[in-house]
Amino acid sequence: MAESDITLDAQAIAALRALQAPGRPSILLRVMNLFETSATSLLAELEQGLDSGDLPTVTRAAHTLKSSSANIGAVALADCSKAIEQCGREGDLEGCRQGASGLPAVFMATLAAVAVVRSQETA
Repeated sequence: MAESDITLDAQAIAALRALQAPGRPSILLRVMNLFETSATSLLAELEQGLDSGDLPTVTRAAHTLKSSSANIGAVALADCSKAIEQCGREGDLEGCRQGASGLPAVFMATLAAVAVVRSQETA
């Protein structure tokens, strides 16, 4: 799958929409905004950990990024993060680096998918 084909899982989006309380601001938009902010920080933390060889930081950041990605249905980003986390748990820094080589492109494509969901939500 090309990064440009990345979409968010419809069931995950539907589950978030189901949490919406009538008359309240969009929970989906709030979650998407929180995801973008936290995921951007996590990606930076993961990259810093890779640069410095800090395997515990890499593993923790990948784990958290995996979970938050899965929560919004960003399956490709969650899968990529899971692979990095697994290498980190195995003590394989080089494997983490290899797994992270495509992470920025998947991340940017995920943010584009988030923007699509946002625009649909505000339309």
